[in-house]
Amino acid sequence: MKSVEGFFASFLAVLLIFPVLAFSREAPVQDRDRQTVIGIEHDWLRALIEHDRAALDKILADDFVDSNWKGELHPKNQVLEGLTAAHPYSQHLQDIQVRLYGSMAIACGLNEIRGKNGQIVMRIRFTDVFVYRHGTWQAVAAQETPVSSG
Repeated sequence: MKSVEGFFASFLAVLLIFPVLAFSREAPVQDRDRQTVIGIEHDWLRALIEHDRAALDKILADDFVDSNWKGELHPKNQVLEGLTAAHPYSQHLQDIQVRLYGSMAIACGLNEIRGKNGQIVMRIRFTDVFVYRHGTWQAVAAQETPVSSG
């Protein structure tokens, strides 16, 4: 009888613990749609502007690589280290288009950068590649290209 009682006690313990494990996620699962990816693009820019390392760390995958507008390659750690410098301009994303391919998404858009006087300093066309991992979208690659003003 003791073995049967032990089995039921163990079974009952598992039943009581399971709901706690099932509902104790660190981050909510993100939708796998275009609007979610566009929202992440805006969160990414906000994290860069506000120097929010924690937010950027969540958005960028550990294997992230950025090919910046100067043609330089920067892995995630270098991008995070670069958050220390303040920038005297504003940035605005526009014309963002997202294409979904199963667990991958490609976002293309335009980042308009303005100086303190409101003049356009630079326009950068970007392409970002996201992978859906463990319930969230993470950026794995980015490419920026300056757009001529003429």
